Amino acid sequence: MVKIFVVLLLIFEIRHSEAENSSTCSLTSFPADFKFATASSAYQVEGGYLDDGKGRNWWDWFANSYLKANGNNASNSYHKYLDDVNALKDIGVDYYRFSLSWTRILPKGFRYEVNDAGVEYYNNIINALLEAGIEPLVTIFHWDTPYTFSYVGEWANPKIVDYFVDFADLAFELFGDRVKLWATINEPRTFCQDVPNTITEYFFTELPLGIYEYLCGHHVLLAHAKTYRLYESKYQKMQNGKIGIVLNLDENVPYSNSTEDDEAAERANLFDLGWLANPIVYGDYPQDLKNLLANKSAAQNFSSSRLPKFSCLERRILKGTFDLFFLNHYSVNHVTPAPYTNELSWENDRQVTRMENIDLPQSNIGFVLHAPALRSVLKHIKDTYGDPEIFITENGYSSDGNLTDWDRIQFIQDSLEQVRLSMCADGVNVVGYTYWSLLDSFEWNSYYKAKFGLVHVDFDSSNFTRTLRDSAYYYRNLIQTRLINATVG
Repeated sequence: MVKIFVVLLLIFEIRHSEAENSSTCSLTSFPADFKFATASSAYQVEGGYLDDGKGRNWWDWFANSYLKANGNNASNSYHKYLDDVNALKDIGVDYYRFSLSWTRILPKGFRYEVNDAGVEYYNNIINALLEAGIEPLVTIFHWDTPYTFSYVGEWANPKIVDYFVDFADLAFELFGDRVKLWATINEPRTFCQDVPNTITEYFFTELPLGIYEYLCGHHVLLAHAKTYRLYESKYQKMQNGKIGIVLNLDENVPYSNSTEDDEAAERANLFDLGWLANPIVYGDYPQDLKNLLANKSAAQNFSSSRLPKFSCLERRILKGTFDLFFLNHYSVNHVTPAPYTNELSWENDRQVTRMENIDLPQSNIGFVLHAPALRSVLKHIKDTYGDPEIFITENGYSSDGNLTDWDRIQFIQDSLEQVRLSMCADGVNVVGYTYWSLLDSFEWNSYYKAKFGLVHVDFDSSNFTRTLRDSAYYYRNLIQTRLINATVG
């Protein structure tokens, strides 16, 4: 009887504690230790094309050769970084996420030639941020592969793992005394799958889709994991920092209540996130993905699966290679199965079609706007990957560019309401939120049409004048008050 009483008492105390925590978890405000940030990437904002010894990267070549616009000047942050830091200081963010241009530091991509001017540039940014009370969150690689690597296979070449680790090692050595938060690689799915799928339309119809994507992803994962282990063994104890990889996921929602659409949504999550997240969390590709690709490869007369295999040692190196789960999220997709063909491609392996949903609004570049999707994605990560600490490293809204941007303010409010709801109601361990982006910038195949910035950039002026939008003032008050429904004043 005494034992039963003790058990009942414990149950009561646990439930009382849960109720107390729920009641004290405000849905309208964030705790003092929650971090707010904004972001950029080197090619999108720096400009300074070939200035002061910088070498060409892949995007320098591609944009100048095939696109209607390029990042030669971008937002001119190479020459106006102090204006950027002043804007960040005005907004009052806790962190600024920016990336290193590989070829600004290593013009040929290899460590034998270091460009002192590039090193000085990033030292200046980091020092100016710290002086302003802002912590740097540095992404080592944000898509701008050295162009020299195009002749040695880029991310399809296993040697790029060593090239990347060498570059990361130099970054830790140069900047790690001041940088305490590192992201190794940004959105590998995008440059391993989306970009190759796009460039076949421009010039490289022979690119081996259905093979390249998996080679690229495989080497990205090994480059990340070996960089993580390098930092862990050589720098972390001394520099006291944290490190992870940035993965992206939009919510995949079944288009109907059918079993087929449910399976399509699960398969989309498997390819969109599981492909890359499972190895860094659990040490290997998801078994469902391995089975699917082994069967399809056999049916296509391949002697082995198009999905490479990790060795036992590589699986041990990979497992648990993240201190924080860095997440980019923008949109929601309503999905249904796509007809299967024997054509080789990642998309055909995925076998999912995105259906138009006329009930939800879209941004000016086609992102479907549905704030609850963010909560759903956060819950999926918690349930699937062992309840990690999640730092949202990109979430943003592209508008028409007006300084009065109530639509962006509403987007941020709606997104943060879902973040807070996920923390309070779902118990998701979200520790930070990054609005993309600080500045209007070169937005890849959307060029300069996409206006994501809290800060307007006048691309038509010779000095690239920066002007804070109303959303910047809203974000400032939000950070100061921790209130989601902060005012704009």
